[in-house]
Amino acid sequence: MKRLLFIFSLFCLPVIGGSAQNVLTLENCLRIGIENNLSLQGKRKAMQKSKYGVSENRVKLLPQINGFANFNDNIDPPVSVTDGSSYGVPYNITRTLQYGANVGLELQMPLYNQTLYTSISIAEIVDEMSRLSYEKAREDLILQISKMYYLGQVTAEQIALIKANITRLEELRDITQAFFDNGMAMEVDLKRVNINLENLKVQYDNAQAMMTQQLNMLKYIMDYPAEKEIGLLPVNTDSIATVALTGLSENLYELQLLQSQVQLAERQKRLISNGYIPSLNLTGNWRFAAYTDEAYHWFHSGPSNHWFRSYGVGLTLRIPIFDGLDKKYKIRKAMIDIEMMKLSQLDIRKNLHTQYLNAVNDLMNNQRNFKKQKDNYLLAEEVYAVTTDRYREGITSMTEVLQDEMRMSEAQNNYISAHYNYRVTNLMLLKLTGQIASLFK
Repeated sequence: MKRLLFIFSLFCLPVIGGSAQNVLTLENCLRIGIENNLSLQGKRKAMQKSKYGVSENRVKLLPQINGFANFNDNIDPPVSVTDGSSYGVPYNITRTLQYGANVGLELQMPLYNQTLYTSISIAEIVDEMSRLSYEKAREDLILQISKMYYLGQVTAEQIALIKANITRLEELRDITQAFFDNGMAMEVDLKRVNINLENLKVQYDNAQAMMTQQLNMLKYIMDYPAEKEIGLLPVNTDSIATVALTGLSENLYELQLLQSQVQLAERQKRLISNGYIPSLNLTGNWRFAAYTDEAYHWFHSGPSNHWFRSYGVGLTLRIPIFDGLDKKYKIRKAMIDIEMMKLSQLDIRKNLHTQYLNAVNDLMNNQRNFKKQKDNYLLAEEVYAVTTDRYREGITSMTEVLQDEMRMSEAQNNYISAHYNYRVTNLMLLKLTGQIASLFK
């Protein structure tokens, strides 16, 4: 294992942690991503918007004061007819003056409005849902960055192994070339080595290209400048900590969001029911009015430009009596919505619990596979080294050497795959058990 880490560190220094690169830890990547990711910034804006929505509903409890002013030209002034017996005439006819003007203030303030109070509580739930949506998006981003970081580390590990295999085959080619020059090996043996060597070089180039793509994707997810080079820390396979299996967390953002959705549906049902409750408002006005038969009289002194003041306060009581059964059927629909959400909540909870049980099983299996594949890889490397030594001594054939080399490459690939699966399963359990914050050491 020490030899593996030594080879990996030697290789990763020029490839991953070069002088022109900024070597980032997983925690560095997570913090940069959380701060810069554009999608997460949009979630933060939505969260701010929902807070304004709460304030928007709360200010409706404050007095609403409006100023007004109007001017009216009664081109054909209307008349009013009243009983004129007290004046000795059958009817008393009064003609309205042609011009009239009003200016003043109006006040309105709710004293009791249950619909308004429920609207405020709905806005608060929406605000909480916005916060939970942000936290879930943040957690999803952490998982996405971590998976890509792990994939990059595993690819770098694969590159190091391929590089070591190329070095071994180059040594084997040189030995075979010497044997061939001295008539101790056939030309076909030399060709076999060269074919395997070229295949390894192609694998190396493909792995390098894959590594570049993975780093580019990681920079995109973090919203890191694409022109800047980054590197990843090499992984120490002896220090991978296994997650504590504490059971499915009840504080998962998925579960909290579902609970908030149920609460929102219940508040919306209550909002409809509040339509049956009377409401009481305080009203008030303060105004001035003026009337004249000629508009220019307002600009001269005299009784025709006199402004008459009036003011008062009052109460407005609104009592719902009959709405044609509209609210009745809306309430029934809302009750069905609540029942559907509770069923969905139960289904998702069971689904998450199943995911947890499967992840625990996968963790145990992947952990065993990881250890076995690592042992197999190291053993295959030792066998290949022995076979190579025996080939130098002329005891074994080139066919045996190439067969052991193929088995070693296969063991390495299995090890790389088991390593990544083990770390991803460990990551998923960190999420399901509510321990994702442990990635921020």
